[in-house]
Amino acid sequence: MLAEIMIPVIIFFMAVFFAMGSGIMVVCAKNPVHSALWMVSTLFSTAIIYLLLHFDFIAAIQIIVYAGAIMMLIVYVIMLTSVDEEVRRRYKTKLYQIVGIAFVVIIFVEMVKMGSSHLTGWEGLEWKHIPETFGSVRYIAHELFSKYVFPFEVVSILLLAAIAGSVVLAKKDKKNQGDTNA
Repeated sequence: MLAEIMIPVIIFFMAVFFAMGSGIMVVCAKNPVHSALWMVSTLFSTAIIYLLLHFDFIAAIQIIVYAGAIMMLIVYVIMLTSVDEEVRRRYKTKLYQIVGIAFVVIIFVEMVKMGSSHLTGWEGLEWKHIPETFGSVRYIAHELFSKYVFPFEVVSILLLAAIAGSVVLAKKDKKNQGDTNA
């Protein structure tokens, strides 16, 4: 009985710590392509967390849309823009990086302290205000295309602008390289 309850909890915390470690590696990786691969592993571990919370549709969308399509788009943009000069520069630890890491550690410790002091188990959670269909395809579609249609469209335009900007920057760099070589 206890093992049946503890296995999902252990898997949950393993996925959480792997997501946190992968997220740190996204920021700390020297090569942008390696950073993108660490982001894929972060997205997969987030999908595992969604599966454990019984949000199957959101977990599938996490893998298909984010880890699949969006990450391929990000890798394409990274490859399109010339990042060789950025990778060649020596990685130096600066004061703002040390302060940032210290800030993240302090926030994490405070979150653990706050979470452990309010940890009451499943019985302490208030599930009454959550609709029965929460997390289903119908519920998500209704919320996304009725209440959140404007932010959804803004994000799509923002992604399109980012792609167009990277293409413009890549074309400008190619023109400049052609002029200096001639």
